[in-house]
Amino acid sequence: MPVRGARTLHAVAVLRPVPALLVVLLTLGGVTLASPAEAMPPEVAKGCTGKVALTFDDGPARGTTHRLVQVLRRNQVPATFFMVGQRVAASPAAALEVEQAGNLVANHSWAHRDMSRQSYRDVRRSLRATRRAMKAAGLHPTDLMRPPYGALAKPARRAIRASGYVPVLWTDDSLDWKSGSSQQIARRILAGLHPGRNIVLQHDGVNRSPISVGAVERVIRVAKRRGYCFTALDENGRPGFPTPLVTAVAKDAVEGTDAVVTLELAQPAGRATAVVVEAASGTALVGSDLPALQARVEIPAGKVRVTVRIPVATDAVLEPAETFSVVLRDPEGVRVGQPTTVTVIDAANAPRIDLPGPPFLPLGPTFS
Repeated sequence: MPVRGARTLHAVAVLRPVPALLVVLLTLGGVTLASPAEAMPPEVAKGCTGKVALTFDDGPARGTTHRLVQVLRRNQVPATFFMVGQRVAASPAAALEVEQAGNLVANHSWAHRDMSRQSYRDVRRSLRATRRAMKAAGLHPTDLMRPPYGALAKPARRAIRASGYVPVLWTDDSLDWKSGSSQQIARRILAGLHPGRNIVLQHDGVNRSPISVGAVERVIRVAKRRGYCFTALDENGRPGFPTPLVTAVAKDAVEGTDAVVTLELAQPAGRATAVVVEAASGTALVGSDLPALQARVEIPAGKVRVTVRIPVATDAVLEPAETFSVVLRDPEGVRVGQPTTVTVIDAANAPRIDLPGPPFLPLGPTFS
């Protein structure tokens, strides 16, 4: 089959409502990447004084959480939000905004009860209900959790492990719920930072949260000036970033159309990630049946999937279905899954859709 004229392929990030559709332009000779201004920075540089993971408990709270997300976005800093299930159910849009801005979401129980006083069964039920509320809101929660008040007993520890969660506490308590102006809270946090790994505890869902949010910009500015780098939390609850699995999912293609391949992350990464997508010959040949594709595709922070379109050539020869493979390699911030196979169906054998109604529409009165 002859190759159609060179054309631009598109990998379109599947965005939700507001921001304009982000497009990654893939050309046959290389890659032109249009990435969003709010994409989080890559893994922290080796020269950092230390890593700082900002964490926020007890939200979401509509106005306060929105304001906090805007501060983080403006400063290109990720954070991890430990959310209360009841509040997610009450404000799903506020919860979703957190993830879509590139932050990670974690479990902080259903109703903020002291887990050291709860039974094994009650703790499991609380974690499960919160996860359900998060999924219903369209979130992709991590497997991290934080017990309310940091309080745990043996039954709760067993329940957390059995539920597949990693408990996360903190190293730097802002005491924002207790006292202090925004400046005082910022000074407390900055005084608690040390070389190495830091997990800062603040709140976006308590009465004094607006004051605490007012401290965030100063904390970021001064900590960066001192050489600290900001991260999310990795799978083990340590300052860093998750390294999720990325897989390719393909639909059958018809000659003369595009093969649609979706790259999916198993969970949000808390930062922009990337992978090289390569088409490999099977019975459908690269260079004749489809273009030679080797392109770096970025998945923006806050997104879990992008779609790549690969044009498939057509000819006048009736032939059986052919296949080619899509291989993922050179991962940045992700782990790659196995190659996926794309089946190409001859246009003559493609399923036909019969539309309801008469085979033609009358054009008006006829005259003899």
